[in-house]
Amino acid sequence: MDIILREVRLMDGRVVDIAVEDGIITDIAPEIAASAKIEHEATGQLALPAFVNGQLHACKVFWRRKLTSLPVDIQALPRFEAAKHVKATYTPEDVASRVSEVVRLAILNGTCALRLFADVDEASGLNALKGLLEVKQKFAHVLPIQVVAFPQDGVGGTTETLMVDALDLGADVVGGIPWIENGETAKREHTEMCFELARRFDKDLHLVADDTTDTNSKTLEHIANMTIQSNYHGRVSVTQCAALSFYDDAYAQTVIQKVKQADLTVFSNSHVSLVTTDNEGEPYPRGITRIRELQAAGVPVACAQDDIDNWYYPFGCNDMLEVAQFMAHAGAFAWQGEINQVLPMVTDIPARVLGLEKYGLEVGCSANIVLLNVPTWHEAVQFQPAKSLVILGGQVRARSQRQEDIIL
Repeated sequence: MDIILREVRLMDGRVVDIAVEDGIITDIAPEIAASAKIEHEATGQLALPAFVNGQLHACKVFWRRKLTSLPVDIQALPRFEAAKHVKATYTPEDVASRVSEVVRLAILNGTCALRLFADVDEASGLNALKGLLEVKQKFAHVLPIQVVAFPQDGVGGTTETLMVDALDLGADVVGGIPWIENGETAKREHTEMCFELARRFDKDLHLVADDTTDTNSKTLEHIANMTIQSNYHGRVSVTQCAALSFYDDAYAQTVIQKVKQADLTVFSNSHVSLVTTDNEGEPYPRGITRIRELQAAGVPVACAQDDIDNWYYPFGCNDMLEVAQFMAHAGAFAWQGEINQVLPMVTDIPARVLGLEKYGLEVGCSANIVLLNVPTWHEAVQFQPAKSLVILGGQVRARSQRQEDIIL
């Protein structure tokens, strides 16, 4: 036996031993008599399947570091204007260095798989994508990484050609952001281009839809229609969908039913929505989509880190437990055990989106396990404890502990 975790607590409250051999969970029992090369006394700590981060705009991370190296007049620009100058400085080596840092944070925080977005546009060319492909290869022995070719600035100019080049180079997923285009025709053309590329290269799609309070932004419905028409059910994810919360109820329900019919997965990254809004004055709306209504209709809803220290969101430490806490607050998953509805948003649902095989905490599953130094999921979200042990692919990859002293 390679690893035995002693006296871990499962979500259902049972205290068990977990055995791992050759990267697979081979036994879960009240007591395992065998011995192992590594034995860890968990003493009632909560064991979960390792987290999955299904969306991170990785090439933008730690942008302030790069901004400080630019002239003062550029630093003084509004953040979205300054961003163009920052992106123009990208090199594959620079991107790989910054992204490697956040991948290490993901491992430390108990994440077993990542979907990383690379901006593909005239400002940065293919530099971001090349950097992320380097990171994917660098960490392949630890955790799987999917790279998304993402036309952040729309599909004008040479961007469509760059997207094709990105897929030829090895991008795993076709990204898109049709809602930012000017005019309904341009929004539809953006979406159709993404679907055409996905079909041509046999790739999944991940599109940012209607990240705005503007009720005239209706790309979510068009994405759902395109998915149905293209028979791409189950292969398309959509992110944010904030405008859905501002539509009138009748239209919102029509769109939700189409989303369900298309078998879309919705990512609602609530922490980003709390900070970034196109509202010009108070009161600031939460900006999150209709999470509960989507769930009630049977639409899978996930949440992800999305951004780390960039011009959309200035915080983040690539910790899906922190992301879960934001979702608990913004989505009001608080009472009568509703917090348990958040756990699949950072585990099972994004794992399905990424196509992870043998995912879970059962015999026969891949040994991707995180131990949290609390006995329950509620307390994990509440207290944000250390991830005392992280096992990825059947190997111990991280340990954390907190030294706490109270002196009265």
